[in-house]
Amino acid sequence: MPKPPPPKRSFLFVAKAALITMAAGVAFLYVIGSMGGKKPPGAAVDEGTPTGTADQSAAPADDVNPACAASARIAADVKDLAKGEVAAMTIAAKPGPVADYSVDGPDGAPVSLGSFKGKTALLNLWATWCVPCRAEMPALDRLQEAFAGRNFQVVAVNIDTTRLERPKAFLAETGVKSLTYYSDPKANIFFEMKQAGKALGLPTTLLIGPDGCQVGLMNGPAAWDSPDAKALISRALESASN
Repeated sequence: MPKPPPPKRSFLFVAKAALITMAAGVAFLYVIGSMGGKKPPGAAVDEGTPTGTADQSAAPADDVNPACAASARIAADVKDLAKGEVAAMTIAAKPGPVADYSVDGPDGAPVSLGSFKGKTALLNLWATWCVPCRAEMPALDRLQEAFAGRNFQVVAVNIDTTRLERPKAFLAETGVKSLTYYSDPKANIFFEMKQAGKALGLPTTLLIGPDGCQVGLMNGPAAWDSPDAKALISRALESASN
């Protein structure tokens, strides 16, 4: 006697499965796009968050946070330079204050991000287990060296939580000499920035104006010693000094 055919799945079941698969695919593409410093079309931009693309106009003068006027001017001046090797740097439409994170200085004493006010700073979060981060360190070192004597500081913060001897050993092995060593062995700065929607992974980099406000944000690596990166930083410093 022939076996009865298996029961057919209902159209509703198949439709639901298809919708779930499509939603998962969209979510995956969104995360990948975000890691490259991009936002999906139509994404909302809150105060202090970067614009979706580098060519968006800066905020109107009457819409600028008074505490971030210098960073708003810098953002307007550098928005066309977020291209090439630094194309993933998204420039803030309305710069907002960056939280006063605390990290450990080279002697282990706490250093607040606010202590860098008055300088244009490039805050970079990295770890030795992050391959792109390791590649960035010599480039960031050369960037700091290129702007030595200028009102600029690369604040590279290591967030290794185990084998804490490794970061300094790695920097010594790769000949890094211009960067000051900052660390957060509890990785609190990363988790706080992740909660704030800024850090999606490593490396994460913030360009901060001398008023302590966010000019730009990048998730992912960049060639920081490239002509593109140097042109962006140079323009930011020129704007900050005006």
